[in-house]
Amino acid sequence: MRSEGEPPLQPGQAATRAFKEDTGVEPTYRIAAQKVDIGTAAEAKALVSNPADAEGKVPAVAYVKYTHLRGATVNEYPRVGDYAEVYADGRRGAKVTGGDAGRPKGCADSDEIKNWRSGQSHLLCNTFLIPARARSVEVMWTEIGGEPFVWRF
Repeated sequence: MRSEGEPPLQPGQAATRAFKEDTGVEPTYRIAAQKVDIGTAAEAKALVSNPADAEGKVPAVAYVKYTHLRGATVNEYPRVGDYAEVYADGRRGAKVTGGDAGRPKGCADSDEIKNWRSGQSHLLCNTFLIPARARSVEVMWTEIGGEPFVWRF
């Protein structure tokens, strides 16, 4: 997934990349994974319709701050935040989607962001189910076909 020998970024350390939004605009963003909150097995079961799907798993919420540095205004529905994923012990977690996932306090809803201009930042969060006994947790952001940015927590 990531180039061998490249050290991971530290929590809060930023990386910069132009990103083509679905609307066709291509702003440059500064991207920084801030933290990952690890939940409990009970919380994992509450996030899925079938509790068996959460057996042995806990939720991991990635908090990633995106700053629009330059380029055209993103009028609506930015998708840059959809590309952050959580990996545990080198394996991608299962993304939790839908109303049951909730939105952690302080996190923006990308479907409600309008007219995102240069200089403005938003904290976008994604929830994944990972093994309860994971030893290493990373946040990876990459667009399709791009080189990933990786933060180790």
